[in-house]
Amino acid sequence: MSNIVNSAVVRPIIATLLAVQGWVFQAVVFAQDVPKKVDVNVDVKSPGAGGAWYGTWWIWAIGVAVFLIIIVALTNRGSTREA
Repeated sequence: MSNIVNSAVVRPIIATLLAVQGWVFQAVVFAQDVPKKVDVNVDVKSPGAGGAWYGTWWIWAIGVAVFLIIIVALTNRGSTREA
């Protein structure tokens, strides 16, 4: 099998196919590079929009409390105190 791949006829064909494959992949990558115009209009001051959930203080307080409970639970796991 290795004699077939190393032959003088097949080796240039493989090199040519790899070069063409590289050009095709490069064309596909550049074809995806099209700037798209995206219109994102977020109006938080409109009626009924409320506010962002992360902007309220009690969400942060609950998050910190849960984080501290998890840290304490993980650090105290398996600790035994012998007198």
